[in-house]
Amino acid sequence: MSSDPPSLDALRRDIDTLDDQILDLLMRRCAMTERVVAAKRGGPALRPGREAMILRRLVDRWHGGLPKRVIIRMWRELLAGVVAMQGPFSLAVWMPERGAGYLEVARNQYGTYTPATTHQSASQVVREVTSGNATVGVLPMPRWEDDAPWWTQILSSAADAPHIVARLPVTGPGPLGIEALVIARMPPEATGDDMSVIAVETGHDISRSAFTDALGAANLPPRAVWDTRDTRDDGRIQLVEINGFVDPDDPRLKAVSGSATAGGIRNALLLGAYATPHSEESLAP
Repeated sequence: MSSDPPSLDALRRDIDTLDDQILDLLMRRCAMTERVVAAKRGGPALRPGREAMILRRLVDRWHGGLPKRVIIRMWRELLAGVVAMQGPFSLAVWMPERGAGYLEVARNQYGTYTPATTHQSASQVVREVTSGNATVGVLPMPRWEDDAPWWTQILSSAADAPHIVARLPVTGPGPLGIEALVIARMPPEATGDDMSVIAVETGHDISRSAFTDALGAANLPPRAVWDTRDTRDDGRIQLVEINGFVDPDDPRLKAVSGSATAGGIRNALLLGAYATPHSEESLAP
């Protein structure tokens, strides 16, 4: 009995057959999307939390030769296309100078062919999303040195106000070291492994240790204080990243606001939440 390995032509025919099967499954996937649209009855097309859970499941399942980052990139393109099938979908991207890298980060998440506009002003990106001209806005991480921080423009409790819904890249900082936040006019979604962003109004003289202790006592464990801005009435608004998911109506926000034990905290407002990016360990072969 011959045990000769298959010829190169035979292997290529097998690959062609597999490609056809993959394409058939993609067509079934798109057809399923049309059924989802009908079931939503006008619900949001963009679902950052749902997408994050899909990618985690696929990354956990994958054990082939392709790097997991490649699998994520392939599915990000697919998910972006599926969102575009459901209605208008466009990006507004902060790009202070040509080649800054933020457009590349946005494309990797939301698709190569998704319509995008670039803006030198972060405030203009917020306005594009707020007005509905763009579905999502890609913005820089808050920085202490910014003269006009963009996050102060989304201090609103309105349900349709822009919220932070993602942190990019989802695979962690890439070769350029760029990270960005994504805003969209929708409430954040819990995924089971999240970070939240809240704005906390305090008295002007509260110390950093007293502030973080008060949040910890309210079961809002701070991960980092990103920025602090003075208010007109001798107070401060502090932008804080919180471990875990915080709902817009989370009772912890109300409990800490104005509490005598909160060390001078006057108010706390959720600005958004996002799925924790994939760790190096989760992306390892």
